[in-house]
Amino acid sequence: MKVTRRLYPHLLAIAILFGASAWSFKARPASAEGHKPLVIAHRGGAQESTENTIGAFQRAARIGADGIETDVRLTRDGVVVVYHDEYFGRVEGLPEAQRTRLISDMTYSELKGQTLFPVGDDNGSQRVPTLDDLLANVKGVLLNIELKRCARFDDLVSKTLARLSSFSELDRVVLETPDLETAKKIRAAMGPRLKLHLNPGYDESVPYSASFDKVLKFKPHSISVSQKKLSREIVEEAHKADVEVWVWTVNSPEMARAMALLGADAIKTDRPTMLLELLKR
Repeated sequence: MKVTRRLYPHLLAIAILFGASAWSFKARPASAEGHKPLVIAHRGGAQESTENTIGAFQRAARIGADGIETDVRLTRDGVVVVYHDEYFGRVEGLPEAQRTRLISDMTYSELKGQTLFPVGDDNGSQRVPTLDDLLANVKGVLLNIELKRCARFDDLVSKTLARLSSFSELDRVVLETPDLETAKKIRAAMGPRLKLHLNPGYDESVPYSASFDKVLKFKPHSISVSQKKLSREIVEEAHKADVEVWVWTVNSPEMARAMALLGADAIKTDRPTMLLELLKR
């Protein structure tokens, strides 16, 4: 039988649920009803509002999400901006052929000169925010901020840490690094108070299990695991090390139930309204 893209999440969720049932005797809560993971609005909830904008982040907080996930890059003139893609144009609604300019080659003035293509209730006035805008205007929720690899990456790290070091609500920040070495440098600079977040699959030159073990020995606050990779074994090993497991990016109810059943501590989703309703939050 040919598995279509639309059918895949349903079949994968069924397989996970069937396999997880054999683990139901474990001490950790194993039911979606008994274990309610945190709801993290991926890019602010990219299917429900214009991604990576202050409006999307504030809406996610308003409807009850526990946190937002976002990304930061550095412009040519040294501004830390909230932006996922390496190239300019997709979120602005430009045709693919016109998406040729690197964010690192643009000034912030050039970047914010273009409004973003509206999603959801957005009236079309949203523009690319800065890290300062995010910290000043998004209240009461976790801020999962990913440092994106880019030109002058060391400058991005140093500027981000300089801003976070003066942020009075640092406990709300969960900072994701692209590799373990960067995480080690940041911990040395910022100390244990700053929550660090890592994807164990960052190093594709070694088996996932080897990278996973190295990351757990470092003891970050949490690890970021693809919904296709998550297993009960991964969750249990992480929890033994006192490390939380955050899974990405879950947009179907069936898969969300499976991730909760497996014991994920947080679920990143483009559809926070769906996930909040599923979890009865």
